[in-house]
Formats: sequence, structure tokens, C-alpha cells
Amino acid sequence: MSREPAELRSLIEPAVTALGYELVGVEYSSGGRGGLLRVYIDRPEGITLDDCQAVSHQVSGVLDVEDPISGQYSLEVSSPG
Repeated sequence: MSREPAELRSLIEPAVTALGYELVGVEYSSGGRGGLLRVYIDRPEGITLDDCQAVSHQVSGVLDVEDPISGQYSLEVSSPG
């Protein structure tokens, strides 16, 4: 089952905030080769590649357990800027 971004956000946000980041946005688009889930994070001191990796790892764990998206998809974590 695929969920709307608001539903995905409610699943992802606790994991992101537990790591000390703000969840700025969630976008999901489906395509011919699977979907793409984009997660945008921020914090006052800015975002590094290590931050994106840490959040990606945490969010992947949540998504693996909850399984909110049917089929294959890619996960991208980045800053909004």
C-alpha cells in the first residue's frame, strides 16, 4: 500500500526529531521503475552529508518495519536548500 505524504510524514517525523533534526518536508512520487521518497531535514547549524546518512539509516529502519510504500522505491534525504 502506498500512503500520502502526510501519512508518511507522521511515520517518519518521530525518528527524525529523535535525532535532533526538524522534518521540513516529505515528497513521494511514483514512476515506471519505482517510487522516490524525498525527506528534507534541517537544524540551526545546517546539515552535513553525515547528518543525511544518519537520518537515512533511521528512516529506512522505520520504513522497513511499517512498510508504508508498496513496491520498490528510493529514499533521498537532504536539506531544503
